[in-house]
Amino acid sequence: MRRLIEWMLLASLVVTVAGCATTQPPERIQGAVATMNRHMPEYVEEANVALEASGHPEAERLTGIGTRLRTGMDTLDRWARGEAEGDVE
Repeated sequence: MRRLIEWMLLASLVVTVAGCATTQPPERIQGAVATMNRHMPEYVEEANVALEASGHPEAERLTGIGTRLRTGMDTLDRWARGEAEGDVE
């Protein structure tokens, strides 16, 4: 009986994860992600230029964070638009 319950829990987990991978987020989330992604590259670019110009001691690390943030937002935007995972760079 215990094995049956364990297998049922495992099966439900697999189905849940598979469902999450194939569904799109609600429209309001898609819109919010699109808005953030539309402005993110400009904000990151301005912040990176300001960091380099200021001579901040951690400018290199912080510009790297900004660049990864921009890339992450782009990936999130593609997912929100329903593009296939394989299309994400």
